[in-house]
Amino acid sequence: MVVGVAGLLGCGSTIADITDKQSDAVNAVADSTCDRYDECGEIASGKKYTTRDECMTAEKGNWNSRWPVAECDNRINGDKLQFCLDAIAATSCTNVLDQINTALAKCPQSDVCSGD
Repeated sequence: MVVGVAGLLGCGSTIADITDKQSDAVNAVADSTCDRYDECGEIASGKKYTTRDECMTAEKGNWNSRWPVAECDNRINGDKLQFCLDAIAATSCTNVLDQINTALAKCPQSDVCSGD
């Protein structure tokens, strides 16, 4: 499990248990996305993001636009969010089609924001 998400979880908890708040989901997915960028060597001078903070700011904005508060707050489907986080962690560093597939097919608003 990604380091940033671990801080949100208690012992024996999963991401599905944390909350149905849009802001928590966005923070978790931005953290996971930046973990992946870091693992792929894309957080450094001259890379996609210069710093981890820059990545988090940009990715929170990205995921906030994909999962708007009005449609997602109190509607986060924890199982679908966990699927998205797992997909991000497994996304290829070099295959652009895999990256697009993760963003559009494995982490869509229609799935992640489908809770009641």
